[in-house]
Amino acid sequence: MEIQAGQLLCGGFQGTKVTSQAYHLIVEQHVSSMILSRKNAVNVEQMSKLINDLQYIAFTQGKYKYPIMFAIDEEGGVMNSLFDPEFLTQFPSAMALASTGDPQLVYEISKAIAIELKKIGFSIILGPVLDVVTKLSHQLIGVRSFGPTLEDVKTYGLMCASGLRDGGLFTVGKHFPGIGNATVDSLLELPMIGDSLAQIKSFNAVPFAYLIEEGLLDGISAAGCGVPNVCPDETHACLSPLIINQLLRRDLKFNGFVISECLEMEALYHSIGLGQGVILAINAGCDLVMVCHDLRLQNEAIDSIKKGIANGNLEEETVLASCQRIENLQKRLPKWDEIFPHGATSAKQDPVLFKNEFPEAWKKHQEIASLAYQKSITLARDFNKVLPISKHFKGTKVESIVVLSPLLSPIDIKRKLSTTRPLFAGEEVFQSFGEQLSNHPFNKDKSFVVLHTTYTANGLTKLHEQLIEQAKLVIVFTSEASRNMYQIGIVKYVSVLCGINPSSSASNTESDTPKKPLVIIATSSPYDFFYDKKIGSTYICCYDYTNDALSKVAGLLMGDFEAEGCIPGENRAPTKRRPSEIESSKHIKRKWLVDEFDINRDFTSLVKLWKDDIEDDDNDKIDYQDDKFYKRLHGLLATSNQKHFVVRNSSLNILYGTVLTWCEGTTGYIVYLIVEKTKRMQSIGKNLNARAMRYLTREKNCQEIRLGCSFPLLMFPGNKSLKSGLFFKRVGWEDNRSCKKHIMILNSLDGWQVPSRILKELMIVGVRFDICNNPEQLSSLIDSCSSGLKKYYNHALKTVQFKTSNEVKIIIALEPNTQSVIGSIILFTNKSKLSKYFPFIDQCITSDFDEPLIGGIVAPVIDPSYANLLDIFKYGLICSAITFLKSFNSEVAINQCLMVNVKDDKTVKSLEDIGFRVWKSYYDYYDRRVGKSIDL
Repeated sequence: MEIQAGQLLCGGFQGTKVTSQAYHLIVEQHVSSMILSRKNAVNVEQMSKLINDLQYIAFTQGKYKYPIMFAIDEEGGVMNSLFDPEFLTQFPSAMALASTGDPQLVYEISKAIAIELKKIGFSIILGPVLDVVTKLSHQLIGVRSFGPTLEDVKTYGLMCASGLRDGGLFTVGKHFPGIGNATVDSLLELPMIGDSLAQIKSFNAVPFAYLIEEGLLDGISAAGCGVPNVCPDETHACLSPLIINQLLRRDLKFNGFVISECLEMEALYHSIGLGQGVILAINAGCDLVMVCHDLRLQNEAIDSIKKGIANGNLEEETVLASCQRIENLQKRLPKWDEIFPHGATSAKQDPVLFKNEFPEAWKKHQEIASLAYQKSITLARDFNKVLPISKHFKGTKVESIVVLSPLLSPIDIKRKLSTTRPLFAGEEVFQSFGEQLSNHPFNKDKSFVVLHTTYTANGLTKLHEQLIEQAKLVIVFTSEASRNMYQIGIVKYVSVLCGINPSSSASNTESDTPKKPLVIIATSSPYDFFYDKKIGSTYICCYDYTNDALSKVAGLLMGDFEAEGCIPGENRAPTKRRPSEIESSKHIKRKWLVDEFDINRDFTSLVKLWKDDIEDDDNDKIDYQDDKFYKRLHGLLATSNQKHFVVRNSSLNILYGTVLTWCEGTTGYIVYLIVEKTKRMQSIGKNLNARAMRYLTREKNCQEIRLGCSFPLLMFPGNKSLKSGLFFKRVGWEDNRSCKKHIMILNSLDGWQVPSRILKELMIVGVRFDICNNPEQLSSLIDSCSSGLKKYYNHALKTVQFKTSNEVKIIIALEPNTQSVIGSIILFTNKSKLSKYFPFIDQCITSDFDEPLIGGIVAPVIDPSYANLLDIFKYGLICSAITFLKSFNSEVAINQCLMVNVKDDKTVKSLEDIGFRVWKSYYDYYDRRVGKSIDL
C-alpha cells in the first residue's frame, strides 16, 4: 500500500540541496517522481548534483525498483525553470518558434532541449504546450502557445513532441483539455473554460487528439481550471471524470499516464480540501497527483491515498491501472547500474556537463538558438520606413535615442553591465539592450548615445518628457499591455510627444508622418499594439525579454538583418507564403462599398494616401513627395473622361483605397491600385480590383485588360505594389509582363550637335524635316502605326494648337520628290498639356531656374514602305526634334530632353551615340487578359 501510494504522488520541495522534506518524500513516502523548478535551481552544475544526490538516496534505500523520475517545466523564453547561460542553451518561447515558420527548426530545438535536460538528470518534460490561444485573450498562456490556429498548434506541437521524444525525454502534453481561451473568474480567482464538452472536443482538444493519434505523447497534464458547462460541481478539469475518463481515455483513446495540476491551489484547498481533491483526481483518471510545495499537504495526500485504497474509495482496478502506466514509463528509465555503475561510491562524482562532454553538439545548439531568435523577430509594421535606425544618425551632431521600459521580473543577463548605477529589478535586461545599441559597430564614432529609463503606472515625469523632446528617436518596450493597462496610456502619450496623434483622421491635409520616429517593441504578447496601427512608427514583436531575444532586436534595428518572423495566425511575408495560401485568397471575403472617384472631394486624400505609401527604390528612385508630381496628376485626373474608384470613410472623408483605370478603344488598363497601410489584408484591394474589372469589361466593353499602363505613365518597376506582385497574384493576375522599355535623357543641349554620321546620311537620302501645320497630313501615317503609338498621337492632336502653340509640336519627315509625309515624331515640354501624361517629368531636372523647362520626345513613326531607311529616318526625326527644342521660343532655354518609349537594345545603343543615357525603365504592362481569359 505504501509503495502504491508513493507511486501515485509527484512531489516537490523548496531548496537547492537535499532537504529533510526531500529526504522524507523518498525514504518515508516512496514517491515515484518529483518536479523541480526555479525554487530548486541555481545553475546546471548544482541541479545535476541535486538530482544525483536524490537518486543516490533512493538507490541506497533498497526499496526503489526504478530510479526516481524528475520532471521540469522548460518551455523556452521566460518560462524556464532552469537558466544557466554557461551550461544550458537558452531557446525562444513556443510562439517565437512558430513565428519562424520553420517546423524543422522547432524539431531541432526541441531535441536539443531534451538532450541537455536529460544529461542533467531529468526524464519528464511538461510539454509541449498544446493550448490554442485566442487572440487578445492571452492572460493565461500567451507566448507559451504555438499560436491561435489549430493548424499552427498541431504542426509545431507535433515537431516539438517529436524532438523532445527523440532527445530522450517523456513528453507530457498540456494543459488538457486546452485552456487557450480560458478567462480568470475575478470572484473565484480561478481560470474558467466556458465551452461545452462538444465544443471542447471539436476545438480545444483537437491538437491533443492529433498528437495522441501520432503516438507522440507519453503523458497528459490535466489543467487546474473550472469547466462549469461540463461539470458544474467540479472546480478543476483534473477532477472531472467527463474530461479525463470519458473525453481523454474513451473518446481520444489515450493510454498513457495523466498528471494533475498541482492540487495545492487555493480554490481547491478552500472548497473541498486537498485530501478530497487527491481522491477525486485519481478516480477521475489521473495517475499522478502533483503536490509540490507543502510537506504537510504531501503527507495528507499520501494518507488520503492509503485510506482510499484501504476502505475502497479507490478501487483496486483503478490504482493498479495507474501504477501500471507509471511502471511502463519507469521501465524506459536508465537502470540503477547505469546511473551508479560503481555502486554507492559513484554518488560523490562531480557532474559531467554536456558542454564539456560534447563541445561540438553544444556549439550546434548555440547556433540553432541564435538562428531561431533571429528568425523569430517580427516586424509587424514599419509604415514610415524607420528601419534601420542607423540612417537617422549620419550627421556630425551627436543625437540621442531614448529607451523606455516597464519594470519586469528580471530574466537573465549574460555579462556584467558597465554602469555603476544601481538598477531596479527588471531594468538589467533593457540596460543590456541599450548597451548593445550603443556599442554597435556603426556607432564607433559615437554618432548617438542611448539613454535608458523605466516607466511605471505612476506615469511620465517632466524628466521623461524632456528626454523624449530632445531625442532623435524613441524606443518603448511593452509587455502584456492588456494586463498592464497603464502601459497603453503611457505609449499613447509618448506617441503624442513624438508628434503622432492616434485620433487624428478628420483632416485630410494632415500627414501621419511623425515628427520623430517611435519604435514600439512588444516583449511578450504580440498583440499589445498590433491592431492599433496608428500607434507608433514601427512595431516589433520579440515574444520574450531575454537577453538573447533583445540582442537580436538590436541587430534588426541597426540593419544587421531583415526581419523574417510572422505572428502565428497572421499572413506571412510575401516571400514566405505558400502557393495554396495565394490560391485560397482570391475570393473576396469582405464586401466594401466602392464609390466613384470625385476629384474635388478625394484628390487631397489621394495625395496623402500616395505619399504615405511610396517606398523609395535605389534603382528607380522617384520623389513622389514632390508636389509637382501631384499637380500634373491632378491635371490628368481632372481633364480626362476616365473613371476611377475609391473605398472611403464617408463620415471623415478619408480614403482607404483607390484604383485608377484607363480605357483606350477596346483596351482597358488598371493603372494603379493603392490601399492605406493600416487597412490592408481586409479585402479593400480585392474589392477595388473587382470594381475596376467590372467597369472595364461590362461598362466599357474592353476586349483586353492590362495591369499597368505606359500612357499615362505613372509608375516604374520600383513601385512596390507591382514589384512584389503578391497582391495581384491573390486576385488572379500573373507575372506576364511586356518587354522592358526605357526613358532616356539628354543633358546639356547647349553644346549638342547632330552627329556627323547621321547628318551625312540625311544629306544623301535628301529627306527634309518640318513642323506639321495640318493634322490631315498625318492621317494616313497614323493609320498605319500600331495601336500603342496611336494613343500618343490621339492625345497629342487634342492638345496641339498648330498655329499658335509652342508647347506641343509634331515634326514630320517629307519625301524629297513628292513632299509626302513619310515619318513623324511628337515633342513637348514640361509646361505643355501633354506632360500631364508623364507626371514624373520634372524629376530629372538639374537646372537652377525656378521654373525650368525640359523637353520631351516620343513616338517616332516611319512609313512601312520605307523600312530599308527606317533607322536613318527615325534618328533624323529625333535629331530634328532636339534641334527644335534647342531653339524653343521661351525666356528660359531648354537644356534637357527626355526620350520616352525606347524599346530595344539597338535603339538604346544608337541613342547613346547621339548623347542620351538611360534614366528610368518601365513596362507597358505587367499582365494582360484577352477575351475569355478576362474574369471577375
